[in-house]
Amino acid sequence: MKQMCEAYAAANPDKEYKFLFGVQGEGDAADKVLNDVTSGPDVFSFASDQINKLIAGGALARLGGVYETFVKENNSATSVDAATATVGGEERLYAYPCTEDNTLFLYYDKSVIGEDQVDTLDELLDAAHAAGKKVHFKLNDDGWYLSSFFFAYPELGYNVTYNDSMVEQSVTLNYNNAQGLAVMQALVKYVNHPALVIQTDDSKLVAGLTPTAEGVVEAAAGVSGTWNAQSVQGLLGDNMGVAKLPTVEIGGEQRQLTTYMGCKLIGVNNYSQNKAEAHKLAMWLTNEQNQLKRFKDRGFAPTNKKAASTPEVVNDPVISVVLDQAVYNRAQKNVPSTFWTPMASLITPLLTAKAEGKPVTDEQLQGYLDALCKQIRK
Repeated sequence: MKQMCEAYAAANPDKEYKFLFGVQGEGDAADKVLNDVTSGPDVFSFASDQINKLIAGGALARLGGVYETFVKENNSATSVDAATATVGGEERLYAYPCTEDNTLFLYYDKSVIGEDQVDTLDELLDAAHAAGKKVHFKLNDDGWYLSSFFFAYPELGYNVTYNDSMVEQSVTLNYNNAQGLAVMQALVKYVNHPALVIQTDDSKLVAGLTPTAEGVVEAAAGVSGTWNAQSVQGLLGDNMGVAKLPTVEIGGEQRQLTTYMGCKLIGVNNYSQNKAEAHKLAMWLTNEQNQLKRFKDRGFAPTNKKAASTPEVVNDPVISVVLDQAVYNRAQKNVPSTFWTPMASLITPLLTAKAEGKPVTDEQLQGYLDALCKQIRK
């Protein structure tokens, strides 16, 4: 980001700039910005599912004119949709798409797991167990990962209605039906597989693939995203395999794990004292040149159509698998504000029962789903 801003200043020598930088994960950006929006950053990056919350808080400046044309002409339809919200019955653009790879897929060690063993989670776990290895999946304390099981049923989901100020009016959720119960029953089975490591920290996958002092490698595979690509590549080298998420057995049939496809967006603070210049900077930070720079330096997939069509992006194995997974994914948009916290802890009772050696009844599973829906619905 500093390099991009320095290049922007060099490209505009008629003006003097002073850039101040703050480090903040996109997933928490909305809360941080809305904590003191009037003195917040002029330009900031955020996850696409936070756009409604930021609009409701008055934090995002609407795009128009050359800026709107720039975004719509140069970026993928999915990313433009992620940057758009319906306010007062009108479709409005509120952000600049930056990356389009905020999703999950499978990493695996090709020296341990065969390409024909990654199609189903059962085959993957059995192969890892036979080799004395583990498979990592961040299903606890993270509703983003856990949703992949529920999304295996396209019918399971939520709906949110908003008023003209983008404030939530109602939230519905249908997870506590027969299909939701089948998902919970499947989770009980997988939680108890000896090869599955259910963790709360995504970085533990990298730790699991790192040899110990004795040269022992614990993990053979794990679910993660592009943010770990360079670390995993550095550990596995030519043995790094990537694949779409496997299918899982739910209700007696194999169903495809389906996750979110989120975009990272760059917004301009509606309270910026240099709003016109902030729009120019946001446009610069998300142009073809800088999206390619993000891909080369960070491994992030471009939303810019020209950047995404370059041979180096098209032929990248990680980006290719992101596109394979994208066929099944759901857009990370209009997620209820009440959704993440209850989903994060839904699987915790199953892990507790495993640790205590106790069975989990269908009645208990139904109770967990009923409580979940009660917490999320409005």
